[in-house]
Amino acid sequence: METFIEQAIELRKEAKYEESRALLTALLSNESYSAKAHLHIAWSYDNEGKEQEAIDHYLLSLSGLLSSVERFDALFGLASTYRSLGMYSEALGYFEKTLGEYPNAIEVQPFYAMCLYNLGRHKEATSLLLELLVSATNSDVIKQYHRAISLYAQDLDKKW
Repeated sequence: METFIEQAIELRKEAKYEESRALLTALLSNESYSAKAHLHIAWSYDNEGKEQEAIDHYLLSLSGLLSSVERFDALFGLASTYRSLGMYSEALGYFEKTLGEYPNAIEVQPFYAMCLYNLGRHKEATSLLLELLVSATNSDVIKQYHRAISLYAQDLDKKW
């Protein structure tokens, strides 16, 4: 079964999306592999630019047996797909669920911030990005201003 998934991944990387999905569809009746197959089918649709078709497969993958890494990928993929389709409220819920279950996944934060921006929550989005910048930067110049940036990130409208 793992061989089918590996072959499907290779086909997806070669932009042979329909062939990839055909291999994965054969695994949907296997309870041990169906969630993983749905996840890879979702990715195939996303890679092909057919985000709407990916949604049901992300949801189906989340209702099955996934490893922790695969569950993260499904939650994050679904949230990102909803956001790319302009379904910001749905995206927000899944970004928050992802961050709730995987609080150390800083790669989610820029996408979550974009979603906040899309929902008109500009101050929260900017604050989040500023905090991410100071926590993840390797730039010595930014590090020099860590304290000030963090202070401003707490309240962008504060005046002294």
